[in-house]
Parts: sequence; C-alpha cells; structure tokens
Amino acid sequence: MNEMKFEVAFMPKEINAGQTQVCVLVDVLRATSAIVTMFEKGCAEIILTEDEIKTLAERHDYLHDGTLVCAEEHDGKISPSAQFSPSLSSIRSMGMEGKRVVMRTTNGTLAGLTLWKYGIKEILIGSLHNAKAVMEKAVSKAKELKGSVTIVCAGRENGQIAALDDVYCAGVLLQYGEEAARAQNLVPSLKDSAKISRHLLSVYPDTNMAFEDSGSGETMRRINCREDIRLSTEENISRCVPEVYFSKEDGIKVKNSNGVIVQ
Repeated sequence: MNEMKFEVAFMPKEINAGQTQVCVLVDVLRATSAIVTMFEKGCAEIILTEDEIKTLAERHDYLHDGTLVCAEEHDGKISPSAQFSPSLSSIRSMGMEGKRVVMRTTNGTLAGLTLWKYGIKEILIGSLHNAKAVMEKAVSKAKELKGSVTIVCAGRENGQIAALDDVYCAGVLLQYGEEAARAQNLVPSLKDSAKISRHLLSVYPDTNMAFEDSGSGETMRRINCREDIRLSTEENISRCVPEVYFSKEDGIKVKNSNGVIVQ
C-alpha cells in the first residue's frame, strides 16, 4: 500500500515550498472558522486582502454591489473600515446569502497570502467546524497529485510565533486525515511535526480547555468575545470545504469548492 505523509507547519514561514503538497490552512480562533461560517450563511466568495481600504479603492464596484467588509484591528476588535469582525457569534446572526466579503485579519488572511506568495497552489481552509470534510478533500487531492498533506497553522503576531489553539486543532485534523487515508487504501505516515500536534491532544481534557489556555483565547476574553472560543470548538458541523484561488481581477479569493451548504 502507498503512504500518505502528513506534517504540520507551526507557522506559515516554516512551509517547505519545494514539495508537492496540499495545504490545509488553520486559524481556528478565528479566521478559518469564520470563513467556514460565512459560507454556511450563503456567502458567495471571500476576497483575502492585506488592506481592505486599498482593495475597496481599487474596486469601486465593491462599494455599490453589496460587498461586505470583515476586518479586525491588531487587538482583535472590529476595524473602523468594516461592517463586522471575524467574530463567529456575530456572523451567525447575519444575512450573507450571495454576498461577496472582503476580509482581513491579523494572522489568518496573512497566512493565506503568504502561502500563495510561496507558490503553494493547493490551499484548503480548515477548522474544527469542517474537520472531517476538509481532511477527506485534502487526502483525495494529495493522492491525485502524488503528494503529501501539510496542515499550516497561521500562528500569532503576524505569523511569527506558534499558536497553541492552531497546533491543537491540527492534531484533531490529523486524526481525520489518518482515517481518510486508510479509507482510500493509504498508509498514514506522520512526520515529527505532526506527532507533536497529535500528542498535544493528550495534554488537555477537552478542546475548550485548550483554547481557553491559548493566547488567542486570552485575546477573546479581553475583547469580550469569549463565546467565540466555545463556538470555535464545535466539530464537524459543516461539509463545506473552502478553497483558495487566484483571480487577475480580485487577487486571492476563497470559494466553497464542495458547493455544499449545511444549515
């Protein structure tokens, strides 16, 4: 039987761009969880940007066609230029059917842009919400490409340090990745980075405790978004698998590649 190799990049800058791989990007608190949630609400597409004001200035049509802006400041609070932040509790109460969203966060969107700049073309968006679905898709694509699967953690402080919540989430995703590999008659093979993530699961009694203990969890409490911690722990509530694409007009965009919305 053929092997399916799994590894984890604890920060985007650790990615090995010189190998054939499918990357699953994780910023569980909160960007990638928010992206999955937005597609669950019927969002049509998400444009990732480093500067939402510049993006809107370059695309005047966005100002008139109902495009929404999701952006946060470095402290996690909503940006003055945005209608909403990547808060899961706020997104769940919004009507987003058919809407385009321009999105900027402190770590998650930057990580997606970084991977694309490194030349990574196969990028899926992962979270606990879509854990099983995204890993099934990642393994299938990697098998087709004769490559491996890398879970990329967005990290903290603009991707310069590792984030406990992302690494823990990666450990959960790896469990589903191993299951998906065996289901496709592949032997899962975990590199050391993946083993570290898997072993982290044994340190905490449950996901909520791990997320509460993380620096990201501390940020959520500081900005009175503690409910987002609990919401981000919800596992396998979606079959949505967002995928990153490049458009000459819009730059880096995310679409729901499965075309499945679970309400």
